[in-house]
Amino acid sequence: MLTTKAVFNRKLDDFEPKNCVIEKVVVLTSHEYDEFSRNMLADYDFIRDNKDLQYFGESGTCHCILVVGEERDDGILVRGEGYEYARYAAFLPNASLFLAAVMEQEQSAEKKTVVRGLKLKDLMSVPLEDIHLIHSDEDIDLATLCELENDTLTDAGKKEWADILEADVHRIFTGEYGLQIEVSGVKPQRLSDFSYMLAGYCSVQDYEKWVTQKPEVTLDETNSEPQPEHQKMKVVMVEPHETPYVAEIGNDLASMQKAVGGNIQAVDLASYVSLVCNEEGKLLEMEGNRSLGNDILVGNFFIAGYNDEGEFISLTEEQIEEYTQEYLTPESFTKEQIEEATGFISISF
Repeated sequence: MLTTKAVFNRKLDDFEPKNCVIEKVVVLTSHEYDEFSRNMLADYDFIRDNKDLQYFGESGTCHCILVVGEERDDGILVRGEGYEYARYAAFLPNASLFLAAVMEQEQSAEKKTVVRGLKLKDLMSVPLEDIHLIHSDEDIDLATLCELENDTLTDAGKKEWADILEADVHRIFTGEYGLQIEVSGVKPQRLSDFSYMLAGYCSVQDYEKWVTQKPEVTLDETNSEPQPEHQKMKVVMVEPHETPYVAEIGNDLASMQKAVGGNIQAVDLASYVSLVCNEEGKLLEMEGNRSLGNDILVGNFFIAGYNDEGEFISLTEEQIEEYTQEYLTPESFTKEQIEEATGFISISF
């Protein structure tokens, strides 16, 4: 005979379980847990302090906290949705066993992915695309590296960032930000500075000195026929705390990713006019830039035209004047305002 605990609903037609992400485990004393489980409509500090982790996400996914008690087997999933009480709650029987199993899986996976004696420079012999470098000991500001390979850095760049290239690789895994490489043996701020430098967040002089400038025209190895050269286009570039200016960038993906510091997403502003920004700007906690409807744009973005084939092209002089005036005045936002801003429909590349 098996014994457990459960919550039953009367005359339930069917079960409609929700995908659930436990953002944090809150451990109470046995007494605190018993008090909470008997009076769940009262306000609690641990619900208020973790309110940003409790929300209803995309595709119906429930983001919540798991409340457990010392010497208690079961737990309670809580989604306060901005309130200080358990506005939504679900009973999780045998939570202690569930957590023990998850921890064992994570420890096992980590042991399998630890790489002994491997340096970051060793990985660069294999071209890497759209990666994030993270530090094993400290959270750092992240930036998407569009590519990282042996010839990404010039000789001057390899000398300047030698400590980064000698960093020890701990893990290579797919995480929240896609492909992630966890390293140690280097200062966290240096690792962040390196990522942002490769994403274009440095002076033009430093970027050209440290990063290899690859030609835009290549030959197809199979037939030696010239490939089309990427076209330059005039856009209105808008940076946080700055007035807009006209910039000339390539209409290829790499050039546009460099302009916004990572993967791009486009939003139509009008017929044949798009705003292009960083797809992961908010995840990377980039600075607030300008408001757009109910949303707040972060990081660098630019305005470009596009044609009937969907290719990005230069703005007309009239469009340059129009959008320069529209985004002329810099805006400032708090972190809370950015987090609370409503998203918009976009097209990702």
